[in-house]
Amino acid sequence: MRGRAAANPTLAHYDAHAAHYADLLADHDSGAARQRFLTMVGGAAPAILDLGCGAGRDLAGFRDAGARATGAEGSAALAAIAAVHSGAAVHVLDLLSPGVVPWEEAVFDGIWAHHLFFHLPDPALPFVLARLHGWLRPGGVFYACDPTGDGMEGVAPDGRYLAFRRPQSWKAMVRAAGFRLIEEWRRPEGLPRRQQDWLATLWRAVV
Repeated sequence: MRGRAAANPTLAHYDAHAAHYADLLADHDSGAARQRFLTMVGGAAPAILDLGCGAGRDLAGFRDAGARATGAEGSAALAAIAAVHSGAAVHVLDLLSPGVVPWEEAVFDGIWAHHLFFHLPDPALPFVLARLHGWLRPGGVFYACDPTGDGMEGVAPDGRYLAFRRPQSWKAMVRAAGFRLIEEWRRPEGLPRRQQDWLATLWRAVV
């Protein structure tokens, strides 16, 4: 693990409850989504950034699939768990901070952000999405999966920032950052539509 934790109430919550979330999400089923993402990225041993990698469940999955995976996590406590669990380099990074990142521009073939963007406020998204676009090689693939809603956002009683965006609002912001939508689907898969509150989207970075 490399870096320092940032002063952010959402990240402070995850720092304080890192072991709980590591156990809670250890068996979360994201394998099918990872495979769809890797298939779209293509190539042998692609360079993948797991952004908001949590305790490293998906980071380990990318490692096992032969990808060259790097993790980034805002919670220093979760980043430490992820580094041990995955054996990959995991950097502590607060996306709301404009600080220098520990990698070059246009270095990743794919960026995976599973359950991340609903912790970021709307005004920050143009800045964050522009950075992601710059970190991807031309034609690189970006995946995100977050809960949908009626546009409500704010601070929850536990201190976390939560945003429940309308799908069209989310997609418009990503398109404006220079991405082209490849595919979208609802999660959890296999449930009735009324129970599929999460939207997964795959994007291609365009010049």
